[in-house]
Amino acid sequence: MNVLEGRRVLLVEDESMVAMLAEDMLLDLGCAVVVAMRLDQALAQLKDGDFDLAVLDVNLGSTRSYPVADALFDRCVPFLFATGYGLEGVEQDYRVVPVMQKPYRQAQLQHLLEHLLTCEELPLKGSSGSGGGFDCGCLGGSADKGGGGYRADAAR
Repeated sequence: MNVLEGRRVLLVEDESMVAMLAEDMLLDLGCAVVVAMRLDQALAQLKDGDFDLAVLDVNLGSTRSYPVADALFDRCVPFLFATGYGLEGVEQDYRVVPVMQKPYRQAQLQHLLEHLLTCEELPLKGSSGSGGGFDCGCLGGSADKGGGGYRADAAR
């Protein structure tokens, strides 16, 4: 059985076409998906429901998804950021979270989400110190400290 099968995923993405693409990928992976396109919608969804995972676009129009990230940290719900800016598009305190470079690619998304579910330790906000990065033993070694952060792109 696929480890993602039946998992409830909160997808926070403000671009409608990108949200539909990511939602389709998550559905193909067997996930139950709840889409929020604005910060207030995402926070309301978190208030009203339980999630196993979340995928957060960093930039939501004129705001950022960090309040959602903080709520997910508080609830110990694993999540990743998706951004076209890569790790550089994420504030320092949040660089402990895996970052997926947009555009969305299903294999990368699956890899990261499976990792989040099987990792024994979840990152803590701001816990990486000044270097940034997601250092997890279940990855078979340390994260690349040169660029910081755990990435699921072709360079990894």
